[in-house]
Amino acid sequence: MNRKTARLALSLVTLAGLAACGGANPAETRSDGTEFPIVAHWTATSAPISPATVTGTLTFEQRLGFHSDVTFSVTGPANKAFQWRIFRGDCSVNFAASNNTAATGLVLFATTQSYPDITLDASGQATVSPQIAGWLDSLTAYSVRIRPTATSTFNGVNPAACGNLKYASAK
Repeated sequence: MNRKTARLALSLVTLAGLAACGGANPAETRSDGTEFPIVAHWTATSAPISPATVTGTLTFEQRLGFHSDVTFSVTGPANKAFQWRIFRGDCSVNFAASNNTAATGLVLFATTQSYPDITLDASGQATVSPQIAGWLDSLTAYSVRIRPTATSTFNGVNPAACGNLKYASAK
């Protein structure tokens, strides 16, 4: 068989293979982040910093696809509103980083829009469950911080409560 005949035969086999596919097996699309598997579990318990009395419990389920399901339950004074954020840096750090690439200081994880304010009910409890885009690095220290709702930007400094995130891989 000469080269022209071999190329023609290969082309016909390729075309036949493509025709056999004919759309019976379309590309899979995932539009719901909860369809992605969990790859890491993060938890934290925020303890009050005197004179505050607010506490919080965080669960952070990190998924493939740059997506995390978060649940944050807060207990404190009835009918009070609080802000909360996750920062790079543990609870021993109490100064803002000079920029997002600084080696030291607190850096906000995700965007401020990722963190809905929490208003406690008459019994002094509330839970929020946002989905946050982003990926926590297992070799980096993070903390969850709470403060009373204010009009200024929350940079993590002088929180009412703080808790260090603990990492566990999904098995």
